[in-house]
Amino acid sequence: MRAFFVIISLAIIMVAPAPGMAKWRFSRVYQPRNPTQQFYTTITGLDVLINDELRPFRGKTIGVVTNHTGLNRDGEFILDLIAFDGDVTLGAVFSPEHGLLGQASAGVAVADIEEHTGIKVYSLYGQTRKPTPDQLAGLDAVIFDVQGVGARYYTYPSTLTLVMDACARDDVPFWVLDRPNPVRGDIIDGPLLDPAYSSFIGMHPLPIRHGMTMGELAIMINESGWLTDGRRAKLTVVPVLSWSRYDWWDDTNLEWVPPSPNIPTPETALAYLGTCLLEGTNISEGRGTHEPFMILGAPWIEGASLAGQLNRRNLPGVEFEEHNFTPKSIAGMADNPKYQDMECGGVRLKIVDRTEFEPLYTAGVILHVIRESYPQQFQWREEHVDRLWGSDALRRYIDQGRKIEGLPAIYADDRDTFYSQRKEFLIYNK
Repeated sequence: MRAFFVIISLAIIMVAPAPGMAKWRFSRVYQPRNPTQQFYTTITGLDVLINDELRPFRGKTIGVVTNHTGLNRDGEFILDLIAFDGDVTLGAVFSPEHGLLGQASAGVAVADIEEHTGIKVYSLYGQTRKPTPDQLAGLDAVIFDVQGVGARYYTYPSTLTLVMDACARDDVPFWVLDRPNPVRGDIIDGPLLDPAYSSFIGMHPLPIRHGMTMGELAIMINESGWLTDGRRAKLTVVPVLSWSRYDWWDDTNLEWVPPSPNIPTPETALAYLGTCLLEGTNISEGRGTHEPFMILGAPWIEGASLAGQLNRRNLPGVEFEEHNFTPKSIAGMADNPKYQDMECGGVRLKIVDRTEFEPLYTAGVILHVIRESYPQQFQWREEHVDRLWGSDALRRYIDQGRKIEGLPAIYADDRDTFYSQRKEFLIYNK
């Protein structure tokens, strides 16, 4: 048994059934072989499965959806762990946006890879975004192990959905190896997505900050009938152990592996919940720098003035400092970023209290102030910002010149509704 699996009590930890679990008809949570262990640190679903010696898959052929984040606590890659196990056959590998190694820029199509440990890697961000029947043929199960960032408009939940849908279509059991939500699992913020704005950057009626793990999202999607024609997958989630919904990433003692090139730190993941909305405008969100989503600006913005206006708002948990920058094309991070090779005036976010910080409201104020200060220069990328927000409500609200302090009120009901909706799908209750 690996050294980090240390028994320190006989108390059953956080794998107890959730209150609504008895209602689940198509999904279940895997029970580790020794559920009475308690650990000094958070244990991911991958480590639980490896600690159980891949017991559910002995003598079977499996497919794996993963990328560079699919590591155990020892830094060993899931594909290597499976490939080197003589009793489990690795039959197919699939990778999401950014590719198997996480080195492709956002939005860049990724080609299939001829082999990894002797197996072809099918890209789910290239010619197809959903496994074909031929690709799933001969598989006894498919495992999904990818780290999310807790945002509705990240593409990994969409890949999760499409793979689960393909498995339901072809009657292949689907397993999710769960990982912590890096921006906590108790905080919900933002509007529910209007189905009319469903896209690959947001498929389901979730708020922007949903406060769920990938495993919990899979259960909600499966049990709610959100797959094609309401079909359901044979879903099993291997849970995280010793993780609280109130934990930030650094509380887990897990190493941070950037889930994508422009989320280099956990702090970036927190800011991204709001500043990603700048992608739907002609303001640079910091792509083409090594501080994406933490800095913002444009050639026509005067940074000192913007910093002063924003700081006078006394936004909770955040301060702003003038910051000039020049976006560059950075291989594997940003191909042709906004205002490439042009000096931009702008600001840097300084998160001084992450518990008080409100990413979405902060982004709304930033957009409002820039829209008011630079009405001739500011432009929306209407279709994109509407998809990110989940409707046209944000754009219309700001364009109408309404008081930005009232913005959270327009989605307060959505937030409260989702708190109730998600309860029966939660695995972790503390």
